[in-house]
Amino acid sequence: MTYIRKIEDWRASAGLGVIYERLLETVGTAQFGSAVHDAVMKVTGGARRIYLFEATSREDSSLQYVFCEPQLEALLPAYSRHYHNTDPVCDAYGAAPATNDVAVQRVRPIDIASDGFRRRFFQQAGIIERVSIIQRGADTWRVINVARHKSSGVFTDGEIDALVGLAFLALPMLPLNRQRAEARLPTATYVECRLRHLFPGLTRREQEVCARASLGMSVEATALDLGIAKTSVMTYRRRSYQRLRITSVQELCALVAHAPSRH
Repeated sequence: MTYIRKIEDWRASAGLGVIYERLLETVGTAQFGSAVHDAVMKVTGGARRIYLFEATSREDSSLQYVFCEPQLEALLPAYSRHYHNTDPVCDAYGAAPATNDVAVQRVRPIDIASDGFRRRFFQQAGIIERVSIIQRGADTWRVINVARHKSSGVFTDGEIDALVGLAFLALPMLPLNRQRAEARLPTATYVECRLRHLFPGLTRREQEVCARASLGMSVEATALDLGIAKTSVMTYRRRSYQRLRITSVQELCALVAHAPSRH
């Protein structure tokens, strides 16, 4: 059974002042996640994975930053679709029911009921423990997950206290970070519409695949997002590139960004 504790009292340590200033400088920029990563590494003995996300329910969550092994990134769409509502972190939402409530959870592989989730996201990768700090906002739960590999051992009580302190600084910034990022970055739907307008010769599926490629999604992630095979994604990419007379994602991004509008 997972360990969950509501945080009733907290005081910032003097060392968090510099970290707080860095978070304020980067909130809403591409460097915010890296600032949180650097802070986690500074206040603990290291981490294998870091996630920042908001959730409105067990079924609905929005990832803002992830630091993990490259091979895990391809599994994230599958996690969102099939495993998030069985993730023990959802059990901790109830420990922070009112606005500004904060709770901490410690999860080890033995605590995970789902065989597939435990095996794919913990055991096969050697993850020995994950600590989550959850803060209730006005309309979402804000969460930071920090996981450690077995080579580093479980978190100490001092490290967990330090992570709680960091979370008290970083989690309230997530809504602003999301709002600024959404205003700055195009969505897949926006890029699809732009491709449809600029290059009507592309099929709908080619537009969908190219839009995700231009946003940095891998073949595996695109296949999971669209519900098609990886081989199909590669075929659509190849056909699109031939139609557009390009040979790389970099050229695709340049076309999307700089091609003149059709009138």
